[in-house]
Amino acid sequence: MDGDEENRVTRCFWADSISRRAYSFYGDVVIFDTTYNTNRYGMIFAPFTGVNNHGQTIIFACAFLNDETADTFVLLFKEFLNAMPGDAPENAPKMIITDQDPAMTKAISEALPQTFHRYCSWHILNKFSEKLDAIKYRDSYQDFHSCIWNSSSREEFDSRWIEIIEKSGLSDNKWLELIYEIRIPSPAYVNHVFSAGMSSSQRAESQHSFFKNYVSKWNSLVEFMVQFKRGLLHQRHYELEEDHINIDEKAKTVMSLDIEDHMAKVYTRKLFYEVQEQLRESFKYKLELVFENVTQE
Repeated sequence: MDGDEENRVTRCFWADSISRRAYSFYGDVVIFDTTYNTNRYGMIFAPFTGVNNHGQTIIFACAFLNDETADTFVLLFKEFLNAMPGDAPENAPKMIITDQDPAMTKAISEALPQTFHRYCSWHILNKFSEKLDAIKYRDSYQDFHSCIWNSSSREEFDSRWIEIIEKSGLSDNKWLELIYEIRIPSPAYVNHVFSAGMSSSQRAESQHSFFKNYVSKWNSLVEFMVQFKRGLLHQRHYELEEDHINIDEKAKTVMSLDIEDHMAKVYTRKLFYEVQEQLRESFKYKLELVFENVTQE
C-alpha cells in the first residue's frame, strides 16, 4: 500500500495465498481491466483475472489505483510479478489481454516485455459503430467481423481486409488503418500464443457483475475488503463444487476412440465435453487430396 504526503492511499495491491497458488497453475493468460469503480473515494478497481481448469473465471490479484498513468501501471505490474510464485520476469504471463489504453500499452512493453499483449476483441468490435458512419457500418460491419474471426491465415486476413476497405470506400479512415496495423484482434495473428480460449476482457467484466452483488461504490476501503472477501469465498466454493463433481462423475465417452479415451483422462468434465463436441464435428468434414510432394532418395 502506498500513500501521498497527506497520508492518503494512492495505491493498494493484494493477493492471497490461494490466488497466488492458482496463478502458478493457470497464469499463462491474464486479463487486466480497470473499468469499474467500487468505492466512495472513486479509486479505480484493477483486478488480474484468468481462467481455471473448469473454465471458471478466477482472481489472481487486485489493486486500487488513484490514476491510470503509465508509471502507475509499471509499478503495479512489477508488484504483481514480485507477488506471484517464481522469479520475475520468468514468471510473467504468456499473454495479457487489455483494452486499447495507451498508458497500459506503454507500461506492458516496459514491465512485461516477454508477455504477448493482446487487445480485447470485444471492445474493438464495439467501436466499429462509433468510428464508422451509420451507412458504412450497416453495409460493412459483417464483412469486417467475418474477416477478423473467420480468416484461417494471416495472408487471408490481409487480402480480405484490403478487399473490404476498397469495396466500402473506407481507405481514408484513420482508425481502420490503426486496427489493420496492429492486426491483433484477429485469431489468425495471435493463434501462435496460448490464449486459454480467451480473446476479450469480458471475463473481467463478468467478474465485476458478480462482485456487484457484494460491493458498491459507496463502500469504504475496509467495507469493500470485507464484502469482497465474502464474494471471493463464494466464488471459490463454486470451484470446489466442480472439483468434487469432476472426481465423482466420470466423463462419458461415446465414440470408442483412443483419442477420446485419452481426453477423458486428462481433461476436466466440463472441458472434456467441449472438446468432445469438436471431435464429433470434425467427422463432418470430407478430406480431399489437393497436392502431394514427391521426394527422391
